[in-house]
Formats: sequence, C-alpha cells, structure tokens
Amino acid sequence: MNLPNPDVNIAKSTGIDRPIMTCYLAGRICGEQIEKCLFWRKQIVDHYKNYKGQGAYPIAFLDALNSKEADSIDKLGLTSSIPPNLIWDKDILSIKTADVIVANMDDFFEEDIKGLLNISPRDFDDAYKAAQFYQDNYYKLQEKILNRRENLGTICEVMLGLYLGKPVILIVPERRKEIFKKHPFMRRASIIVTSIEQLLKEKWLQTLYKAQAGAIYE
Repeated sequence: MNLPNPDVNIAKSTGIDRPIMTCYLAGRICGEQIEKCLFWRKQIVDHYKNYKGQGAYPIAFLDALNSKEADSIDKLGLTSSIPPNLIWDKDILSIKTADVIVANMDDFFEEDIKGLLNISPRDFDDAYKAAQFYQDNYYKLQEKILNRRENLGTICEVMLGLYLGKPVILIVPERRKEIFKKHPFMRRASIIVTSIEQLLKEKWLQTLYKAQAGAIYE
C-alpha cells in the first residue's frame, strides 16, 4: 500500500493524508456472459468512486478487463486478442501490486440453465410437445454440463493471493457457500460473502483499509 493520497482533506488533519488502498477484482471473464462479468465489477467500482459520499475510503481497483479483453474474448473465455502469456503476466502483476483481492467465484452456470430447468409439463398443449421439449433440452443441458468451464484462472489467482499473504475476500453463490466454507483451501479466505450487496453493506474493504491507514482520532 504505497500510493499517496493527494487529497489531504480526507484525513481532516492538516499535513496528514491517508494512502490509497489497491484492490484486485478477480473473477470470470467469458464472452457468453460478458455483461454479468462486467456488471459486478462496475457495481463495486461505482460504489467507491465517490468514497466521501459513501462513507468509505479511497480505494483504487485493479481489473483485468481494463485491458479491453471484453471486446475480443471468445465464448468460453479461453482466447482473446491478448496473447495468453501476457494475460498471465499482467494478472500476476496486478495480484502482486494489490493490497487486497476480491474474487467473485460465481461462474453464472445456474443462471445460464434456468430456462432449461424451469419448465413444467403444464406449459404445453399435449404430452408429445412436452416430451419433445424435454428431449431437446436434455441434450442442451448435457452439452452445457460436459463443456462447463470452471473459473480456473480465478482459482489460481485466489491461491496466489493467499500464498503471498494478501487478504482475500470471496463472493460465492448462496447455494454453494457451504462448499467454500468447508473446503480446506477456500476457507482460508479472510471472509466469504454471498453477494456484492453483502460485501458493500458490511464494509469489509473499509475494515481492511483502516487496518493499514494511520490512526487519526477526531
């Protein structure tokens, strides 16, 4: 945490200023869900953009999507216009630079298959149409399951952050939180939340900021 804060007024004390904390946003990047991949990041960044109005603190966010990967990433997020070794290097650089890692572990898989699962036979005029629908969707669901691409990069980034002794905050789907809380590696995270809203409401980034900023008693 070595970035100076040019706005000394934040500290409300002449001649003393609080530093800027850097936070790396790790999470899925893939073309077929790019809007979801972008949305949660923007939600956090926008919340802290006006940190004075939010009662928060100055935090600079590092984001792999700053490199415009969103414009060229393929459907599964395996290739883009950026060479793979450079993707590795720039993301590792961000993790080493960051004071804190926030990792969204959601792969949006459940959202992606809702339309295939939330259909009742009552929605069809006759049994033949219902059977045909279920047969077609069986193969679609099978293809999605067999070709599911786990958040491999995000998992690697979480492990590197933990290895480097960085505070790591995990955002996990509500239905899968027990898996992460009981897993011997993932439970090592500083804290596990189940939504962006919970992360912001409980102010865990502010807590980490105050742990590193100079003590100022008002």
